[in-house]
Amino acid sequence: MSLVAVFLALGIGILLGVAIGENGIVSNASKDLEHSLRGDLNRVRGENRDLKRQVAQREDYETQAYPALVKDLLPGWRVGIVAMGKLGSEYTGSTTDAVEPASAKLDSVAVISSPLHLGRLSSELDGTHLARLDRSNDVLERFGRRIGRQLVGGGDLIQRVRHGLFSSSRGEFRGLDGIVYVRDRDGLEGDQKTAQDKFEAGLISAIKDAGAGFVGVETTGTDNSQVGFMGSHGITSVDDLDLIAGKTALVYALSGGKKGKFGVKGSAEALLPPAPEAGAPRGR
Repeated sequence: MSLVAVFLALGIGILLGVAIGENGIVSNASKDLEHSLRGDLNRVRGENRDLKRQVAQREDYETQAYPALVKDLLPGWRVGIVAMGKLGSEYTGSTTDAVEPASAKLDSVAVISSPLHLGRLSSELDGTHLARLDRSNDVLERFGRRIGRQLVGGGDLIQRVRHGLFSSSRGEFRGLDGIVYVRDRDGLEGDQKTAQDKFEAGLISAIKDAGAGFVGVETTGTDNSQVGFMGSHGITSVDDLDLIAGKTALVYALSGGKKGKFGVKGSAEALLPPAPEAGAPRGR
């Protein structure tokens, strides 16, 4: 905004000088104004260069310091991303960058279809007591709880319904010590929304009860923040996963740190949870 103002004032000054000059009465005042505006422009350019250099230095420091901040906090952990609806490409890389320096690995990525393909799931579950999930929201909620438990503890059900449940996935789903939850399922209405709500409620409840690390995340550029939803369901949230501070908050929260809303947005309660001790037990 400062640069725009300077350019605008400079343009006005030049036009004023040209207009006056055409009449042969260019004054010293107009020349002084032009010199002053040019000086302001050069000063702002210099300040911008200094600010860019300071930001680059800060980012370099944070990048180099990060491994020491999270070293051995998640020793041998298998961490998975579970996304409800859609998953932006930035989440996989940011999560990997967050957990690997803490001695963990990103073991699986699962994007749950929204809306759910209830007919296909019912066919895949034929012969089980969950096959009627396309006709009963109570059965659908129980199905969500089963999926949540098996994400944490492992099991055959996920493999059985993998193609019907996930729009995309990778990994073996052998059980997870920590789950990074991403939510982008807007646009549902009516019966589809009700069904998705029931499934999601069961899923979240089971993951929380299973005792794994469980953190909801988004980035600073997320338009429709899900922090409010996470808080209403008792899920610790991090709203700046794309920043070093957000990666630090994710690791601290996964390893059993204080619950709450962390990040840089107005909804955040603090930038980071308190730092936990190294070597947190698996599945906290």
